[in-house]
Amino acid sequence: MKRPILIGAMIASAAVMTASLPLLAADPQPWPWKSKLPPDPALVGLASVESVTVVINKSNPPTVAITVNASAPTPAFSEFQLTPRMGDPKDTIFAFDAKGRPPQVAAQVITPVTFSIEYTDAPIDKVGVIEVYGQGNCTAFNVTENKAAECTSKSTPQ
Repeated sequence: MKRPILIGAMIASAAVMTASLPLLAADPQPWPWKSKLPPDPALVGLASVESVTVVINKSNPPTVAITVNASAPTPAFSEFQLTPRMGDPKDTIFAFDAKGRPPQVAAQVITPVTFSIEYTDAPIDKVGVIEVYGQGNCTAFNVTENKAAECTSKSTPQ
């Protein structure tokens, strides 16, 4: 008679342990400027971007991994993405908007979020600076110098 209680407790503990595990990294995505897909109109800009780091992996094929620490306007945002901004194709600055899918209903509470995206087919030799825009600010990372940088592009959202 105590088996249902024991089985329920085991299922609950397994669910708690699974929920605390980090999410597995997603497969690399194609470099956004080579994609023909339009941006998802349901995505909303994140409130602000606190930091950006970029790593160029010289694997085969090479990839660009971008990690963003940002603030979402409400809890329960999901499907974080970087959408490309249009800028000067001759500079080495690649600018993005940090976006996510808002929850259906949520209280307005700024919530810290971190997400990483890895891209293939990037023009590795031309990536000098990555800029990521939130609704209220921009944060950049200088790949050449491997450090945080100032946003300087004149890019515009798509």
